Amino acid sequence: MVVPMAKSEFVRFLGDLRENPQRRAEYSARNLSQLLFHASDEGFRFTAEELVSVVGALEIEVIVAKDGQTVDGDSALWRHMWGVRYLDYLLDHVVSRFGEEELRGFAADERRPVS
Repeated sequence: MVVPMAKSEFVRFLGDLRENPQRRAEYSARNLSQLLFHASDEGFRFTAEELVSVVGALEIEVIVAKDGQTVDGDSALWRHMWGVRYLDYLLDHVVSRFGEEELRGFAADERRPVS
């Protein structure tokens, strides 16, 4: 079960990486287990399940609400993930599509429908 507080913790973590290039570079090279361990050590409390839930919801929001496409194999967003580290794809092509307030609002409302 994904709890709203954990969702906002992961969004806070993404915001921190977006604002801190050095930290982003450190995390970009880490696998999921390492990312979770080091994020927790730095005070960001979220699980792999919570991370996956937030990432999936953000991707769907980009595809449907921002790009006006259907979620399928032809969605334009998917092209951006090939040949780059996943965290870089996430920050450059998903998180970057949201303003700071919009991202915080997304985290605060777990049941937010896709526009």
